[in-house]
Amino acid sequence: MKKQQVLSRISTNQKRVALTFDIANGHEVPLRMLPLLQKLGVKKATFFITGIWAEEHPKIAKRIRREGYEIGSHGYRHQDYRTHNNTWIKNEVKLAQNAIVRATGVWPCLFRTPGGDMDHRVIKKLQLLNQTIVHWDVDSLDWKLTRISTIVNRVVPHTRPGSIVLLHANDPWHQSLKAVPIIVRRLRRKGYRFATVSELLRQR
Repeated sequence: MKKQQVLSRISTNQKRVALTFDIANGHEVPLRMLPLLQKLGVKKATFFITGIWAEEHPKIAKRIRREGYEIGSHGYRHQDYRTHNNTWIKNEVKLAQNAIVRATGVWPCLFRTPGGDMDHRVIKKLQLLNQTIVHWDVDSLDWKLTRISTIVNRVVPHTRPGSIVLLHANDPWHQSLKAVPIIVRRLRRKGYRFATVSELLRQR
């Protein structure tokens, strides 16, 4: 994958990073993550939400925007785009955009494929649909790991200026709520400040 095709890190010397949160399911963790970020003083982050989730939880989706966080699309359904044809991909992107704009008033231009799964065909199709594809260079694996220290150690030592960090605000993964405060405090101690993906892009 070429760098200009898929964003996994923004080249910069400034110690700024983007915390990104994927949401495809539930309300408990999302409703706890938002006040947690506010309490931690994290005013900038990017949330990638699915269209179905936005339809099922429009009040939470709206709250993400109201609290000043950036919203991107995580597709309509959480399915592997590589297993579907281009017409299906186009329909999914449009369905997701329409659902997200109805719930939040935001027309998403940033796109993260479900599971981060993609190939050259999927990338090309998403680009033709004017989507800015956002991957990551730091993966917390907070959806799979339950030991908090392991999640933290997958993030903090590997974060660099311009990193895009993958986290989740997704039921039933409550471990994310315990890992995020430690990650935030340790990154701050190392001199990092938080930005949205779009802010990092503008900086480039």
